[in-house]
Amino acid sequence: MFDLPNDILYSLDELSETYGLNRNGARAYSELSENYRNQNYRELDFSQAVAYAQGRMPATYGVIKYVLERFKNTGRNFSNVLDVGAGVGALKIALRDSKVSYEALEKSESMRKVFRKLNGDNSKIYSEDFRKFQAETSYHAVFASYFINEIKDKILALKKMFDLSEKYVFILEPGTPSGYKSILEAKKIAAELDWYPLMPCATQDCKLSGEDWCHFSIRLPRTKHHAKLKNAALPYEDEKFCYVIFSKKETGFFENNTVIKRPIKKSGHTIFDVCTSDGIRRVVRTDKASKKLQWGDQL
Repeated sequence: MFDLPNDILYSLDELSETYGLNRNGARAYSELSENYRNQNYRELDFSQAVAYAQGRMPATYGVIKYVLERFKNTGRNFSNVLDVGAGVGALKIALRDSKVSYEALEKSESMRKVFRKLNGDNSKIYSEDFRKFQAETSYHAVFASYFINEIKDKILALKKMFDLSEKYVFILEPGTPSGYKSILEAKKIAAELDWYPLMPCATQDCKLSGEDWCHFSIRLPRTKHHAKLKNAALPYEDEKFCYVIFSKKETGFFENNTVIKRPIKKSGHTIFDVCTSDGIRRVVRTDKASKKLQWGDQL
């Protein structure tokens, strides 16, 4: 359901072959991953940007499709979007069958070049630093995937995102304590600016305590090149992520009952940890329908 389109996979493999990544990519990607883990966000050359696209794009695309599907299920939509820190264009690909008008902001020249290779030359991509960006139009939605965690002045960036959007702000981050911290910072800024969490939250603040953090997971199949790049033995990848969608108008977010951990399935019943308007609750269900509910679903 959340697999990259075949033509994009083919284009990625062509780029990887051109730059020798199908033969020597594992080491290049390992070095790239180490830099990201150490928050050493340096400018990439083109071959590194291709390695990033081959190694990370299947997961980022899958997460974006997951979040867009959850949003669509609310009955809401948007007609134009600004993709902040667009990278190699995963959101563009996820929206390509829709009628949404798309603009992107990506500072890295190498990332923009890979973006063009995968998406063509029709997209409007701004190259300036987000802090200096001056919008030429208004946007119904502003989208930031795996971006907030990589910049120094998070508060300034978050405030600007809310300022640029008329209706919705989407923020996706790695499913780590650090990524979750960025989500909490976004919720704090949103509350100050009178924006409301549409999903997955059931409260304005977060009721998790201690060292726990809210995140979700999707499982994605690996292509043989993807597995080789990551030196992976398993034919699939589990991508952990955090996300929050904000709405300018007050919403019924308090009606959400989001399953925030993997359900514990027993014989005759299923145990759910659920984010509710009354806080985090453990719920036991015995009906057959509950057996089909997954981590991230509404109870």
